[in-house]
Amino acid sequence: MTTLLQYTKAHKFLMILLVLAIAGVGYYFTRPPAAPNYETTLVKKGNVIQEVSITGKVESDSVVSLAFERGGRVVSEPIPVGAHVRRGDPLVRLDTKELDALRLQAQANLDVELANLAQLKSGTRSEDIAVSEAQVRSAQSAVTDAHASLQDKLASAGTTADDAIFNKTDYLFENPRTANPRSIFPVADQQLVARIEQEREQLTQALKQLTPSGGDFEADLSLHKTYFNDVKVYLDDLASAINAVTPSSLFSQTTIDGWKANVSIARTNMNTVMSALLSSEQAYRAADAALVIANNQLALKKAGATPEAVSAEEAKIRSVSATIANYDAQMTKSVISAPFSGTVTTQNAKLGETVAPNVPVVALMSDGVFKITANIPEVDVAKLTVGDSARVTLDAYGADVLFKATVSSIDPAETVIEGVSTYKATLRFEGRDARIRSGMTANIDISTDKRENVLYVPARSVFNKDGKKYVRVPDGQTLTVDTEVTTGLRGSDGSIEVLSGLSEGQTIVTFQAK
Repeated sequence: MTTLLQYTKAHKFLMILLVLAIAGVGYYFTRPPAAPNYETTLVKKGNVIQEVSITGKVESDSVVSLAFERGGRVVSEPIPVGAHVRRGDPLVRLDTKELDALRLQAQANLDVELANLAQLKSGTRSEDIAVSEAQVRSAQSAVTDAHASLQDKLASAGTTADDAIFNKTDYLFENPRTANPRSIFPVADQQLVARIEQEREQLTQALKQLTPSGGDFEADLSLHKTYFNDVKVYLDDLASAINAVTPSSLFSQTTIDGWKANVSIARTNMNTVMSALLSSEQAYRAADAALVIANNQLALKKAGATPEAVSAEEAKIRSVSATIANYDAQMTKSVISAPFSGTVTTQNAKLGETVAPNVPVVALMSDGVFKITANIPEVDVAKLTVGDSARVTLDAYGADVLFKATVSSIDPAETVIEGVSTYKATLRFEGRDARIRSGMTANIDISTDKRENVLYVPARSVFNKDGKKYVRVPDGQTLTVDTEVTTGLRGSDGSIEVLSGLSEGQTIVTFQAK
């Protein structure tokens, strides 16, 4: 006993180590199981949905800018911006008085031709021929009177032109009636002065050539009209020069004002007689045309109703009818009508204002039908197809108010935005909704694909190895087994479809600590 105590005291440290070793072995065999070093989930069955989320802008499905094909003066009170119109309602009208008169004249001509055709087909009576002969005589008399009036107007214009050149402006030149007239008024624009002096000399020469041509009235008329136009140009240039003259020691303001007054009177007189000459010429042309028609009618009556005559008259009727149709088309172009029901968004026309052709004056937005335009990133465009459905929220109403839309088109060509290729897509709202307005910002979730009642797991649990896909399945407390799987559609919520390799309810590893 003494020996054992002595031994224990001598080897106290060794005894402590022995006790600790025995305790450690006991704890190893009796300790609780270690916690697993991974996270798991179950293979589930449900729907896997793939979506593309983008933003876009609401636009009216139809917004048109309307313009006139012909210019003219606005004669209607334009429909104001914001007004609602129905399809066919007139929005702006142009003045058509001139067209109305031309159409009435054409209609009268058509009535005449129709009457002629009826007469041809019914045969010509001697009384009808006598009436036509009287009409020819009356038309000839009208031509004679119009010709005499035109000659009077021509003579009056000649007198006025002579007065303008010789009485109203001669004193503004040295040697005015020679081949070398020189102006006495000081003007800085020497090119203008040289042109005026040349015009003055040419008028002197032209006046010498204004002699009757021996019966060629048309040639005389043309020559005189050219001369009168040259006089008008000369007076216009002279007025520009005189207006630029300033008082000096040579010419007082009173003198200059006298020049201006004389030139102004000369210009006014020339404009008056030229206008009268033009009106008289038009009357003469009209009378001459009426005489031609009267002679043609008489000739038709005397010739009788041959098939050729009937065909010719029918051709005239078609020609006049085409003229009327052209006037009708021109009058149609004088009114901008609403191509569809909607709201006026732009109105640039003003009552009494003259508008130019092909310049937009009014814009119209269609009723209640809106679309969304959005740019699809290149990485997502392959997922989309026309007809895909979408959920839409509008910033104006918040995320709780949902609207439905459908992809209606995808542009085949790219749109580059800040160096990135995108593709413009158009979506149309399903139905009408008064809350939707053009210009609103739309948040869009497009459902591009869907798998219903399929197995799925978190996409993060799937990994690639040697060109194949695997998930880890728990095997005991700390070990896992790599199980090969075949996957399908990847969902927008982080899930992925499992086609083979797993069964519903099976446990898989989603995360494993290293």
